Amino acid sequence: MLRHLLFQAIRRIVADPRVQQKAAATYDKEVKPRIQEAGKFAKDNIDFARGELKDIATETNPLDNPGGFLRKAQKRLFKGDEGHKTDKTTD
Repeated sequence: MLRHLLFQAIRRIVADPRVQQKAAATYDKEVKPRIQEAGKFAKDNIDFARGELKDIATETNPLDNPGGFLRKAQKRLFKGDEGHKTDKTTD
């Protein structure tokens, strides 16, 4: 019974146009910019990883030497490679 009352209250709140306007405004001002920034960050990381993997593939053929390719990829993408020139700046 309490559960039923709780769901009825939630339905009334959600149906209120003021609540809907506030939710839309919050989405536009706070949620959407964060999602866009996260998408840009992810795209930048994917582009970086794609470039690194292409470079590694030119150094070590993944079909001929898959173990060496994976070791180089792991070292460069996850641990960093001092021998490879990358941007070391921090925010």
